[in-house]
Amino acid sequence: MNDPIRQFLHSALRSAGLGLFLSSGVLLSQPAHAKSEKEAIQQVLSGYYDALSRDPNEAASFYGEPVIIVLPAEVLPLNKRADVEAFLTKLLSGFKPLGFSYAKLSDSRIKMLSETTAIYSTVAIRYKTDGSEMPRGGFTYLLHKGPSGWKIHELVVTDMDKLVSAD
Repeated sequence: MNDPIRQFLHSALRSAGLGLFLSSGVLLSQPAHAKSEKEAIQQVLSGYYDALSRDPNEAASFYGEPVIIVLPAEVLPLNKRADVEAFLTKLLSGFKPLGFSYAKLSDSRIKMLSETTAIYSTVAIRYKTDGSEMPRGGFTYLLHKGPSGWKIHELVVTDMDKLVSAD
């Protein structure tokens, strides 16, 4: 199995024990949708966007390992923090010549999939250094809560009219 995406999915299914649940017919009940978990997720994404405006290496610390970036024309598996740092550095280097200063979240939606997994959809409102608005972008993130808290494991560029509905 040399395909990194296939390896990631296989590893994720194995670590989640999905094969055992499917073969034994055990169904998990809906997890408790604790308000505090949603608040923690909101803080992670707000912190990520704040860091992204300052330093791509700091922003990379909000990601777990591995990460999958789904862009309109390609899928990028990023296995290590250094890969995420390089991706974010390249992304920001493309925005800076356009006058990019910072982005803020709008229309954020959180859907809890389990106690340790959530989907977060949002519209990023990007601003130039002169305060004018750049084109907005829709994004969906898959987050997982591990020993070090909530981390981003997947970023998907999303049509703004296709954002995930909140719980």
